[in-house]
Amino acid sequence: MDRDRLKDIQTADLSESQVNEDFVQWLKTKGPNYLLIIMIVIAGYLFFINYQQSKDAYRAEAWIAYIEASSTGLPASNEDIAQTYSDVDALQSLGLLSAADGYMRSVISGQTLESNADIATMLTEEDRSFYLQKADGLYAKVIETDNNSDEHTILAVSGMNGRAAVAESKGDVESAKRFYEAVISRSKNTFPALAAQAQSRIDSLDVLVEKVVLPTDAEVTARNNQTLQRDPTPINTTIDGLTDLSESGQ
Repeated sequence: MDRDRLKDIQTADLSESQVNEDFVQWLKTKGPNYLLIIMIVIAGYLFFINYQQSKDAYRAEAWIAYIEASSTGLPASNEDIAQTYSDVDALQSLGLLSAADGYMRSVISGQTLESNADIATMLTEEDRSFYLQKADGLYAKVIETDNNSDEHTILAVSGMNGRAAVAESKGDVESAKRFYEAVISRSKNTFPALAAQAQSRIDSLDVLVEKVVLPTDAEVTARNNQTLQRDPTPINTTIDGLTDLSESGQ
């Protein structure tokens, strides 16, 4: 029994020694290759994590910059955002729209665009033409970026409505009508409400065609100086009836 057990122990020792030698041999021959592969995988994973974090930080930076630019109300700031962060979400189109809207607000208010509201001046006819031209060009760029997807519908329609507003400001009713028709074609399947809104604007374009004739200075002066004659027609006939009764002694 002792000899058999000793033989088994010696056999087990020899087997373990062989396994250890095979493992050591594997480490010497193939181990470095596998270790290199593992290190490459770990390095790639760490690179991906860092890239994702930097991408998220860049995206957050872009949106913060857009919010800050929009708060200034200056179109140039929004144009810079559209150019600098054109690769982030829809900031290119949003920046262009915000810039164009800024020019249109200036046209509506009749004041020039200044960084300090206290020094804003009245908009000249030359400034008005320039602002309308700039706004129209920016709206056109937004339309050019349209890829005809459902996600870009709102942006594209905003650009078309913007160009229509510019055309209305110039008195170009036919161009405004074409832009509104483009809005209907672009949004009728995705956002029917926008198409209906555009149609209602087309229906009201005739008002812009009517010429408004203002009175001359002489007519205004004459109207202000005219004397209003008292209307002899009684306001309350009941009072006149009571007066007649009192005069007749009843």
